[in-house]
Amino acid sequence: MGLHNREYMRSPYPEPGNDGRQMLFTLIIINIVSFFLFKTAPLALNMMNGFQPINILQLISAGFVHYDFWQLFFSMWGLYIFGKLVTPYMTRQKFLMLYLAGSITGGLVYMLTHFHGMGILFGSSGAVCAVMIAAAMLEPERRFVMLFLPFSPIKTTTLVICYTVLEVLMMLGNGGGGTSHLLNLCGFAGGYILMKIFYRSRLPWDPLRFVKMPEVPKFTTPPPSGKSSADTAGNSDAPVTQRELDALLDKLSREGINSLSQHELERLKKARRQMRGEE
Repeated sequence: MGLHNREYMRSPYPEPGNDGRQMLFTLIIINIVSFFLFKTAPLALNMMNGFQPINILQLISAGFVHYDFWQLFFSMWGLYIFGKLVTPYMTRQKFLMLYLAGSITGGLVYMLTHFHGMGILFGSSGAVCAVMIAAAMLEPERRFVMLFLPFSPIKTTTLVICYTVLEVLMMLGNGGGGTSHLLNLCGFAGGYILMKIFYRSRLPWDPLRFVKMPEVPKFTTPPPSGKSSADTAGNSDAPVTQRELDALLDKLSREGINSLSQHELERLKKARRQMRGEE
């Protein structure tokens, strides 16, 4: 695998004309059209009769229907406000996946908690929460002017943290009636997981960065051509083979640029010159 084919060496921005803005407006239009043309009941996630095969399709359709105008208005307003921060970083396909991740994650939890009946789910609040956490992770320093708040403007990260804490408190305060707040939290979780899949450690802000993950044992790659490390270290003029380049790039991906020795950095520079035909 060559240098330019590796995911972490590619530009994080989509190709011109393929960013997610068109998808953002498409989703807003779909939500508005479905509100005026379709009835809520057939498209909502209906668990009144327990699990049915149709519920699988309703997992998707439920994120595009709303009970009344104000639910639609505030959902689409939030989707637009936070979506316009996210779309410059995402292709149309990725933004659609982000929207569905928040909606479907909440729907799955709702389906599991109402598996034996008594419940109907609709609305795009989970999807909006997924877009909100994505906006905070990509644009943490962007500031919002909040009406009736004395400490406005407020950073995206602070806004998301306060909103999340508020959802948790309202869920706990409602006892068994906090299902909608739980689904919003699930939307945050779905958006967070997808952003980590898309961008890994390249995100400007990660709300769970303080969590220490268990270390995975690292396996060293033997030097190319059966040579020892000492032999390779002492032979900087030798051409860089594909096997040696793969080993260096794998180490760069796992441990970062600071883990490379001066000799390894020189070998990467030499590989770059070889790819350009300068050597």
